Amino acid sequence: MSAPSLIDLKSLTAEALSRIFTLSKNLSLKKASESSGKGRTAGLIFFEPSTRTRMSFEFACAREGVAPITLSGDAGSSLEKGETPEDTVLNIAAMKPDCLIIRCGDALDLEQIAKNLPMPVLNAGWGKRGHPTQALLDAYAMTERWGSVAGRKLLIVGDVRHSRVAASHFELSRILGYEVAIAGPEDFLPKDPAVPVLGSLEDGLRWADAVMSLRVQTERHQNPSDLASFLKTWGLDHRKLKELKSDGLIMHPGPVNWGVEMSIDIPNDPRTIILDQVTGGVFVRQALIRWALEGK
Repeated sequence: MSAPSLIDLKSLTAEALSRIFTLSKNLSLKKASESSGKGRTAGLIFFEPSTRTRMSFEFACAREGVAPITLSGDAGSSLEKGETPEDTVLNIAAMKPDCLIIRCGDALDLEQIAKNLPMPVLNAGWGKRGHPTQALLDAYAMTERWGSVAGRKLLIVGDVRHSRVAASHFELSRILGYEVAIAGPEDFLPKDPAVPVLGSLEDGLRWADAVMSLRVQTERHQNPSDLASFLKTWGLDHRKLKELKSDGLIMHPGPVNWGVEMSIDIPNDPRTIILDQVTGGVFVRQALIRWALEGK
């Protein structure tokens, strides 16, 4: 790629990730940035809806002194007139932002676009292919609790087949040395899983150090399973979580469908770090913006 883009995690090393986490920690302790981001701009192109990812990137830009200019969805843009996502990206790139942060579906070839642009591109969620910054902030949140994720076990539960977050954890776990297993209804799991599949949620919780439930993405299913019964079998609740270690962690990338993936009392469990994930995401993304703009 012509710029230090982040489209996936495959090419990163454990050493580079350690530097990113260290910088993220240092940034979390500062009220203001010490970078030279003032006067720079970031184009945030969000073809798909987002709250946490979009706003944490905007907060990260503001902390870094970079002005975030955001296109959010079709409304009010030339996409309503039939402009293609590719042309939208190319036209915004022609306005010379210092970096682009893009959230899109599978149809847009984000990797090819990044190769052809002069500025770095950060993947803010690419269809079902990957969500590297989410996996990084998840790992950062676990690291903050444990000191390291090496040798730990992460259970991912639910709609893994359609999860870009899970796809990025499959990549990241190989670099940082943690294990990943999955569990869920058969039609929610990959047809050819790259990681072990555990037969029940209870078995998975006994195996895991951390459990991450995923949003049921009804918009990506042709015939979704009965959601009313999902919580009973695969959803996290107080009874099932008795199987998780006392120092285990409960996670979710958001948004949570309460009463489907998790019972409404889960935030009261001291092992829950869902909001810690959100908080750390700002600093991880700020670190990645600085990395991209400094080109190293």
